[in-house]
Amino acid sequence: MTHTLPVLLFLCLLAFACKPKESHTADTKSADSLTESKAIDFQIIPGERVGPIQFTTSEADLLRRFGPSVVTAGDTIYGAEGEEFVGTTLYKGTVDEVQILYQDSSGRLHPELILIRPTTTDDEGNPLPNLAPTRWQTADGLRIGTQLSELEKRNGKPFKLWGFGWDYGGNISDWQGGKMSLPAGESLLALTLGPPATLTTAQEKAYGQVMGDSEFLSSFAPMKRLNPEVQAMHVSLGQSK
Repeated sequence: MTHTLPVLLFLCLLAFACKPKESHTADTKSADSLTESKAIDFQIIPGERVGPIQFTTSEADLLRRFGPSVVTAGDTIYGAEGEEFVGTTLYKGTVDEVQILYQDSSGRLHPELILIRPTTTDDEGNPLPNLAPTRWQTADGLRIGTQLSELEKRNGKPFKLWGFGWDYGGNISDWQGGKMSLPAGESLLALTLGPPATLTTAQEKAYGQVMGDSEFLSSFAPMKRLNPEVQAMHVSLGQSK
């Protein structure tokens, strides 16, 4: 990942902090009860696919394969500062929920950005009980819930992220040339981190030290003590060649 993000991706990174809360009676089920006998691959391959979703996949294709019990067609997807997009949601209201934004939004053709950002707290910010982990993950196991300490190991060196408590809070801004860096101008997988659902007294203090619109190194002592975890994954798809 680099500092340069496509405009649409940048808006949707913002959307994780800005999207309106829905009413939660805590539907914490996974997609199992919805897919029934329909097998699905939950693997993320940035730039290529998210499960069955490729650049050539349309909303109509998804409806034919999974039906309206899985596919919410023409759904409203929230971006920055109240901006709204029309897209598709799969497994809405479950921990496996994903949102799809298209290159052709009117026809819902050519997915270009997939948002994996399950809701983990209620309207008051309290952790939802008995949440199963989402099954979406990369081939090497990167997923919602992966901690900063693990990301630093994967990268092979410290990286930079924005402080918390504002619109861009928790977005990884620069992998600092580590193993998770991509060539300039590419951003196939963007990550947003957030504090753990339950904080110790020491972590609460650390959280207060990494707030605001400044970049922090993952090796900064309060950030390491907080050890935030991935709360949103934004996967870009490129046009098949």
